[in-house]
Amino acid sequence: MRYCLCICVIFLCVLCPLSPFSALVPIVEASDFSLYANTRFGYEVLVPAAFLPQEAPTNNDGRQFLAPDGKGSLAVFAFYNALEMTPSTLLQERMAELRSEGVEITYKAAKDFWFVLSGIDGGEIFYEKVLFSRDGETILTLLVRYPAVQKDGYERIVTQASRSLAFR
Repeated sequence: MRYCLCICVIFLCVLCPLSPFSALVPIVEASDFSLYANTRFGYEVLVPAAFLPQEAPTNNDGRQFLAPDGKGSLAVFAFYNALEMTPSTLLQERMAELRSEGVEITYKAAKDFWFVLSGIDGGEIFYEKVLFSRDGETILTLLVRYPAVQKDGYERIVTQASRSLAFR
């Protein structure tokens, strides 16, 4: 009986990725990342190779990638700092904006040229990293969103993408 139950759980986890047990299966393996490079703004980031790239915007500012199950996403984009914002000013603005939308911010970190916000938006976890170019003229954003029940599976994705995000 115990053997049969184990087989059923393995079947649900591995062969049925949309089952409630799918949160127990790793989303990506360590080597399953590919480099996305943006030539317009000169930045790059590692994204899960299994994530599906969406149509590139006409202004070529970045790209969105959807998880194979359609429940998670990774977006990366850049824009010119036309309002001459500082990282601390933009951080305060983003926090106020997120709070006004009812988002719970559970983590915040900041340094000279970047900041990170993470939290819960309904049943989703979001992770946002914003990186300023050294001259302050360009702002780069990484945004990862995924169901809270898949938190363990997305830890590696967030870590790899966040650490690799850089201007070239």
